[in-house]
Amino acid sequence: MEPRARKLKILASIIESYVQTGEPIASKALAAALENSVSSATIRNDMAELVASGYLEQPHTSSGRIPSQRGYRLYVDHLMMGNHELPLELQGEIDRRLSEFSYDPNKFLEVTASLIAEQTGLLSVVTNPIDQHPKVTNVELMIVGGRSVMLLIMISPTILKTRICRLSVDVSPDILEGFRAVLRDRLLNMPASAVDDEFITETAVRLGDLWGTMQPLFEAAKECVRESEDMQVIMEGQSSMLARGVFAEWQLAGIMDFMEKRGAIADLLGEGNGFANSGRTCILIGNESQRPELEGTSMITERYYGGGQTAGWIGVVGPTRMNYARLIPYIDYFADAVGNMLRNILS
Repeated sequence: MEPRARKLKILASIIESYVQTGEPIASKALAAALENSVSSATIRNDMAELVASGYLEQPHTSSGRIPSQRGYRLYVDHLMMGNHELPLELQGEIDRRLSEFSYDPNKFLEVTASLIAEQTGLLSVVTNPIDQHPKVTNVELMIVGGRSVMLLIMISPTILKTRICRLSVDVSPDILEGFRAVLRDRLLNMPASAVDDEFITETAVRLGDLWGTMQPLFEAAKECVRESEDMQVIMEGQSSMLARGVFAEWQLAGIMDFMEKRGAIADLLGEGNGFANSGRTCILIGNESQRPELEGTSMITERYYGGGQTAGWIGVVGPTRMNYARLIPYIDYFADAVGNMLRNILS
């Protein structure tokens, strides 16, 4: 075996062993794992070179070796082997459970996040599909009190926002229908980017005396539409990640603090952070995320497409020694399944 091929085989064996056991591996144990096809002396020399090259680390002088971030990156990009398709039975079970909530896009994404966490044992991250050119697709009003009205506004493709508005008059069914007609006339098919302060001012002029009564509804609609342009992040499986016991206490505190900042996750997944142009499956290992809190973690994410200009993200966060070969097929399948179902929901 050529020296380079041998070293790569040794590196892959060390990583796969460490993923399974979490324990450093020594040359003697590695020789046995390789069925003594390479001598312990040769393995020791190769391991020393892999350490010098930055692909392995030696936690203690007398201990075995563990993968470095650079080693994981080489493994993921070039050495990883595995079955990249889920069993048909599991595919069918995932499809069945997702389809139970196909009537409700928001609930559908929540269930997706729960299923990913359940199947992987890691923290799942799912974002809503964002349309490059969102618009208002439906407006509804419901009386919830004498002068209180609930505004429900749907923004393409799957965002439903609600607000309770307190008006200056008692609201009868006839008044409610009149307000509904005005809102729909002004808002339906309106690009989200156009529902701004200028739009509010123009509406106030058009409505004249009626504006004083309807202002809370239009202001609430503007707030809902502006919020819809932000990426929404759904996370599940926090307790599973904590239970794995693979992080030091200080690491756990940093990771969970970052995960609570959903806007930071949205920024990390955004167009400007390398994900969009890095291929089908995106993997960030350790400090590749450029977030100190995530240094001891890896993220596997993939973009799903809901049809037209809509797209969102699906992924998992876990320790750097996660089983990449096992997890990537899950993320691949969920991305395809969610995209297919959303296209059906929105068609």
